[in-house]
Amino acid sequence: MGDGQMSKHGDWYGTLALGLLLIGGVQVRAGSPSAQAERPNLVFVLLDNLGKEWLGAYGSQENVTPHLDRLAAAGVRIDNCYTPTVCGPSRIVALTGRYLLRSGFSVHHDAALYSGGGLDPHREVTFARPLKEAGYATGIFGKWQINNLYDEPDVIRRHGFDEYLLWPGSLDRDRVTDGEYAHFMERVLANDFAFTTEMIRRIESRYWDVVTLDHHGRRKVHHGQFGPDVFQQAAYDFIRRHKDRPFLLYLPSPLTHGWTFTDPVTPTPVNTDADRSHDAMYRDMIRYADLLVGQLVDELREQGVLDRTIIFAGTDNGSEKSFSARFRGRVVQGGLYQMTEPGGNVPMIVYGPGLVPGGRTMKLADFSDFLPTFCELAGAPLPSGVTLDGRSFARTLLDPAAAEPRQWIFNQYHQERVVSDGRFKLYGDGRLFDLASDFDEQHDLAASLDPSASEARQRLRAVLDELPADNAPPFPLRSQSMFRLRSGLGPGSK
Repeated sequence: MGDGQMSKHGDWYGTLALGLLLIGGVQVRAGSPSAQAERPNLVFVLLDNLGKEWLGAYGSQENVTPHLDRLAAAGVRIDNCYTPTVCGPSRIVALTGRYLLRSGFSVHHDAALYSGGGLDPHREVTFARPLKEAGYATGIFGKWQINNLYDEPDVIRRHGFDEYLLWPGSLDRDRVTDGEYAHFMERVLANDFAFTTEMIRRIESRYWDVVTLDHHGRRKVHHGQFGPDVFQQAAYDFIRRHKDRPFLLYLPSPLTHGWTFTDPVTPTPVNTDADRSHDAMYRDMIRYADLLVGQLVDELREQGVLDRTIIFAGTDNGSEKSFSARFRGRVVQGGLYQMTEPGGNVPMIVYGPGLVPGGRTMKLADFSDFLPTFCELAGAPLPSGVTLDGRSFARTLLDPAAAEPRQWIFNQYHQERVVSDGRFKLYGDGRLFDLASDFDEQHDLAASLDPSASEARQRLRAVLDELPADNAPPFPLRSQSMFRLRSGLGPGSK
């Protein structure tokens, strides 16, 4: 199937956004003046490295997410939301509406650190571009990582974002000499996992004394300031300046990722004491991320736009593997990099008190669904010339009587693929698990004669068999994962 074709799984929604836009039961033509005022603001909050075992709304017993839990109770909780299990691939699927098998980014590629190419606006269309073309103000504040912003200073604009304030995520050139940097790049080309692991401890700060780049091309060190606070304030400024027109706000927080991937925690403003256990500090990171979500909702309310705003709040992948949480009567270990449920089945909450009837759950979504959902809500045409995998769940959000668009969700990392219907989960190698009774995937039903298992195996296998082979990556991928793979160590590091 070529990239100029629409996937047969996605073509059913292809013209929906060109017709009537349904908002709160009122029909508005997308091109009319009233549509400009009535179209919803869209806010996408994406936390980093946080599994659903930490959210009370999903069954966590840790009591660290009161604000997110309230949003879930008053909004729509998606019970099963699949995403690639590490940050770069996860974000690429969410931004483009395409599975990794199409883009070629099936293993993490950290363009910010290692250069060598990034997400190409000529090959991939992000959800910001069609919304910008439909008249939305578009802004992103936080973490990007899938391009090197020093190599490609205008790339965020070309991806469709009018305004940005981003953590660059490169080596801090104030802490690295020219000779050290040249040697680092030599070792990158040599796939030197050990050397690069140690060197990237000198990465630009995403937390205290955060380093940012803005849409004017200005680099700044915010001495004494905490990165998530800086990005949150930039988001507030964006909201205040654009509250009289529809806007898309993408807020990919650094929280709850560690200081670096080798240093899994950081002190936060609620407790700046670094001489504590990692578990205590990680819980504070979650509490602070949750607090910022609550404060964002308060800001939208204060600016008078909450009732015409839809907030999507979730996480990019599971928690770092050294952390565990009490969850539904068991202890669940973080699943970063793993295709288990703690690794790739993440929390996702949709809250829109003036537009989205709440107190509900949705069964299935995956990260490819955001682009078509945003487009339908905004009355924006879908991108042309690319194959999309996502399915819009806009109608399900706006109308409790509408059927969900999915019967299965898909996930992939490296050569491993899985498909699930929310109960049964089939791996590409034939392993089958009943997640309702076997959350930890200990009992393989591949050979089971149970009728329900047999039926699920046949049905889900048909889905996997219909998906195409992986497209080649657009350039050699560079990340700790790839350095490990090329050294014969297997994937498993950011």
